[in-house]
Amino acid sequence: MKEQILEKLREIEKKENVTVLLAVETGSRAWGHSNDNSDYDIRFIYKRNDISEYLVLDKFEDVYESDDGLFDFVGWDVKKALHLHFKSNPNLREWIISPVKYLPDEIGIFRDLPDFNPEILKHHYYGLAFKTNKKYIEGSDWRDVKIVKKTLYVIRCTLAWQLLDRQILPPMNFAELIEMNDLDDDLERAILALRDAYSNLTIEDVSEEGLAMIHEWIGESFEKFTKGKFKAPKRNIEDYNRRFQEIIGLV
Repeated sequence: MKEQILEKLREIEKKENVTVLLAVETGSRAWGHSNDNSDYDIRFIYKRNDISEYLVLDKFEDVYESDDGLFDFVGWDVKKALHLHFKSNPNLREWIISPVKYLPDEIGIFRDLPDFNPEILKHHYYGLAFKTNKKYIEGSDWRDVKIVKKTLYVIRCTLAWQLLDRQILPPMNFAELIEMNDLDDDLERAILALRDAYSNLTIEDVSEEGLAMIHEWIGESFEKFTKGKFKAPKRNIEDYNRRFQEIIGLV
């Protein structure tokens, strides 16, 4: 499958006259709980081969999207990616740390730039978990496969913000998140059982007790979240401008 993905990336490079600088997998395949029905979520960063395309007054297209049902491609222009890094965008961070890389970042796109801000990441993951739980899970059938997928997403986001609450940047892998959070043994077993049941499409085997324990923990976690105002550390935009110019060959 990797060769098929690489071939599609080469087709995108040729068609769009760009160079792909980084290509990774996101979603359940990168998180570690995919199943036979999971598609491929390929995310990539590219630069334009014709530098004059950057030298325009009007806004240019900086996102590439394509989805055929099996392969979901989303690409960001390197200028957009650097701007999002400047803002500590959580989605970009997941692209960078993804354990499944189709094309590694050989030039060091974000070399010598500041790390992501933990408070921004923390509020992002909490917001995703709370809204997803409220919109999809509350009042729904916990055994519905779509609801189980959403539940695993809420668990992942909750584990991530709880690590960030301790000033620990979270990994992407689901099992690593669980291990780093030091959960109660029974809760950990219940979460892993739900993950395995989703991956193996055997959700009917998950115990009622385990499901109740997971959803009770999710609710209690939301109650413990502390919202507060914070100021992101100031960053020097000139560092990002310089890196962008280096990447496109201006300096």
